[in-house]
Amino acid sequence: MVHRPRTLASTALGQPGVRALLLLLGILTLYAVYGSLYFYRDPLSIFFSPRHGFDQFYSATRKAEADEFLDAATADPSFAPSKLGNAGDGPPPRICAAFITVGRQMHGRQYIDSAVGSFLANMTRAERRAVHLKLFFADVPDAEAQHASFARLSAAGLADEVFTYNSTLPARDRDRKIETLASWAEDRGSKHKLERKTVHDYAYAMDRCVRTTEAPYIALFEGDILLADGWAARTLVNLRTVEEMMRDLQRRDPAKGEIEPGRPNTWLYLRLFNQERSSGWSGGTGFRSNNAHIISAAIAIPLLLVLLLARGRLPRHMARQMDGWTLLVICGVAVPVFVWLFFASGKASVVGSPPGVREEWFGCCNQALVYNREHAGALAEHMLDAATRRSAPGRSDMLPKKFAWDRGFARISAYPMLAQHVGRVSAIDTSDDEARRVWSMAFEDLRPERLAAQHARDVRALFGDEAVYGATTVDELE
Repeated sequence: MVHRPRTLASTALGQPGVRALLLLLGILTLYAVYGSLYFYRDPLSIFFSPRHGFDQFYSATRKAEADEFLDAATADPSFAPSKLGNAGDGPPPRICAAFITVGRQMHGRQYIDSAVGSFLANMTRAERRAVHLKLFFADVPDAEAQHASFARLSAAGLADEVFTYNSTLPARDRDRKIETLASWAEDRGSKHKLERKTVHDYAYAMDRCVRTTEAPYIALFEGDILLADGWAARTLVNLRTVEEMMRDLQRRDPAKGEIEPGRPNTWLYLRLFNQERSSGWSGGTGFRSNNAHIISAAIAIPLLLVLLLARGRLPRHMARQMDGWTLLVICGVAVPVFVWLFFASGKASVVGSPPGVREEWFGCCNQALVYNREHAGALAEHMLDAATRRSAPGRSDMLPKKFAWDRGFARISAYPMLAQHVGRVSAIDTSDDEARRVWSMAFEDLRPERLAAQHARDVRALFGDEAVYGATTVDELE
């Protein structure tokens, strides 16, 4: 019998610790492949792909529906009123919804065209009666001449009111006010002046809803969004949930505790859009971020003790496989790596946001917010004052948050999100890269057939079975 000396490789593979390390490397390799395939759209993940992370999936489908509806409506001005009616055809509307838009230097459609199309496409007559639609063209000094979509949308009969600063400001100080607004908009070198204009536009639209309607809810939409199929019915259902939450005596106190839980009207807004960057882990992807090193130690030390106890009870041939090197790989390498990967893979990818309506103090941007009318008037006045004060005005998305914080009002989010920000050409000189990063990954995961089924259920729950057949496309709801 010929004796063959063992090679270095075979000797190494005979060591339990080496086999454990190779197994760990194999698992990590498979996880890296999985992460690159499924986590590449999470902006807070180490697997995020700048090239494909903002690919459109549901947005592409919804935009096609929106543009098809808008083309039909603009080709025949009687199309939308005959299919949907308007908010004056029944009881007082539940929501006053206002789009705020300014013209942008871009080829093809203005964003507001697709936004309004997504607002109305597949809507039922019952939903349309429940929502008063306003279009605010905030360009100065002359929105009719400055905004490429003004004439088209005005003539289509889509909105209950189309207004501008020129058409609504009091005559006695209109010229002076428009001159001031134009100076803010034109001074691109001053960040604060541009912020004054955006804050004023936002507050002016909110105030217009308060002054001209009795709707208990006021929705403000930026002009570069898309709304999901069934957004109106789902929002009305979610608002019912919000009111029930406010009546719950066990609801936790607002941040400042100035309003007792259980009293009505203790909330400021319901969020329909959020980005994953605002709901991720707070610490980033470093190993010491999110206390990953402390969590690793808290897991590894007890696990090591358990494995040592288990090794003492195992037969010798099995205990030999759990030598010191193996324990080091498991507790000293695998545990810290897996804990770090849990956070570094991205919260939206690993955990996600379960469906439901809940209080959340965090959240980005004001692309789509529904306000409680009880506080909208005071907030509008507060923001109009901020736009004209000598100090920095603040931002239109941060002022409502601070207003809620100072008064102890709840801020509420509804999942899944029903709006997507699709603007790539910014109206406020934000870089194109930053503009596209205001993005909801979860919105792209929405499925048209599931939304259509949920839409039909929500319409039945709100308005009855017969209301389902008032849709612009019945097949979409049934």
